[in-house]
Amino acid sequence: MTGSFADVRAHIESRVNSAFQALNPPLEVCFDNTFDTPPGLPYVICLVSYNSTTEPVICRTESNVENLTGNLQLSIYAPRGQGMKDLEEYAAEGMKVMNTMYDWTSPIRVRCGQISGPVPLLNGPEPYALATISCPFSACLD
Repeated sequence: MTGSFADVRAHIESRVNSAFQALNPPLEVCFDNTFDTPPGLPYVICLVSYNSTTEPVICRTESNVENLTGNLQLSIYAPRGQGMKDLEEYAAEGMKVMNTMYDWTSPIRVRCGQISGPVPLLNGPEPYALATISCPFSACLD
């Protein structure tokens, strides 16, 4: 499976990053295991995890991974005490990315499933509010 996990992760992360960079103003996106100190608010953390690599074949041609399933989670951080508007708008952008992830023209095809959230976290000692959306995905490489 050399490179297959990285290829799928790169595909997902590049789509998420492009969507949030296209906003005005753009939102910084942090990825798994790439930062020690969070950036200034608002920002997004993109988490990609893998559940299984032994599912039935769904790809048209042979590849290192026949079918890879996982979960995509976007955690959106914004200043606390300013209402839900920004969190919900950023979550909606994340949902658009999840809903448009599949691309027939790409050698890496990721199909996202049902989206959960946005689930808000608005209490606690932190100076931020948080909303999380997530979805399962299935990916194959041609």
